[in-house]
Amino acid sequence: MKNDKTCIIVGAGMLGLCSALEFLKRGYQVTLVDQDEPGLGATFGNAGFIATELVDPLSTWSTIKSAPALLMRRHGALAVPAANLGNSLPWMTRFALAARPAQVAHARSALAWINRQAVPAWQRILADENLAGHLVASHYLRVWENASGQAAAAQEAEFYQKWGIEARLIGKEETASLEPALRETINHAVVLPHAHRLQDPYWLAQALFAAFRQRGGNFIKHAVSRIRAENGQVRVSAGQDILAGQALVCAGAYSARLLRQFGVSIPLMAERGYHLHLPETRGLLQGPICSADRNIFISQLDSGLRIVGFSELGGVDLPPQPARFDSLRHHLGGILPQTRTALPAAEEWMGRRPTLPDSLPVIDTHPHHPNIGFAFGHQHMGITLAAISAQLISQKMSAGTSPKELSPYAVTRFKMAGSFS
Repeated sequence: MKNDKTCIIVGAGMLGLCSALEFLKRGYQVTLVDQDEPGLGATFGNAGFIATELVDPLSTWSTIKSAPALLMRRHGALAVPAANLGNSLPWMTRFALAARPAQVAHARSALAWINRQAVPAWQRILADENLAGHLVASHYLRVWENASGQAAAAQEAEFYQKWGIEARLIGKEETASLEPALRETINHAVVLPHAHRLQDPYWLAQALFAAFRQRGGNFIKHAVSRIRAENGQVRVSAGQDILAGQALVCAGAYSARLLRQFGVSIPLMAERGYHLHLPETRGLLQGPICSADRNIFISQLDSGLRIVGFSELGGVDLPPQPARFDSLRHHLGGILPQTRTALPAAEEWMGRRPTLPDSLPVIDTHPHHPNIGFAFGHQHMGITLAAISAQLISQKMSAGTSPKELSPYAVTRFKMAGSFS
């Protein structure tokens, strides 16, 4: 007899873990499948910041105008490896088309809607698992090193305020009072006083996985080779065949490969990011900061200081590029000279952000097989939106209902989506 209260979750990153817990709490038997240990993908290297202020899509005219300079600059924040140029050019064309004013306005509204729910969703899921201490209230600073950036900072603060996000421009002295380590390098900043961060994203992933196991969840460590609909159920091949009433694909940058099995072609780019982690550097910053000049993010996690940066359109297969780590050392030493002695021993990491041209994730079900769900493509906001995305997709798949505001995240929005066989 079929048991429709069974679900297979493909992908054990933060979104997969949150989704697995949501389905368990809805009474499902859940099997989580990943080729790696839970939390070792993009989750592991994340900066841990709940970036609810990011209502601007990546694809704007401002981004496109700045791209050539970022590409040419030695330590610029954008890179397109020649080995992935063939895949990158079609994606960049779609990215440019998404920068049209109507598309940007649409994406802003969609991001603002889901971002407003991000922190409450995290607070709820962490309270349910007695893990509330992993979410830390903090300020967040966007910083500028030169006085010439005052106008840009004022404009940015005004933009945040327009979207209901408390923000204000502060000068050198107030910036230094909030973050003494920045006194010698930062001229002014925009402060968002009501931000949140995680103690450490991997720590939380481990804690959520432990909660998943305690609730009776099953984990299979194996790559998924095939997913197919079969007589009202879903068969997933991962070293063995697993049959369930429902399946959810949330495999990050690898999701597009799995969707091709359904005749679905999604313009998903593995936008690679890099980080350096200084485990012995504790307490240097009081909250996360982002350099508007250098396009890098520095986060003081409980496990050490982390600098995250780059948008490298490198795909899923290329090895890390050593020059990116050199650039991160250059930027971190420039903003925080106190770290220079620790930089040679910094831990290096590269991961793959799943990025769609319009900067919106897919949170949807298969149009012909509603028992197959999709949740991926969260670009730089995977940690931010993991809890709310899990809540939304589990509701849609288990109850068959979803708010009308979920329509911008439809899998069918791409003309190249194919036949959905």
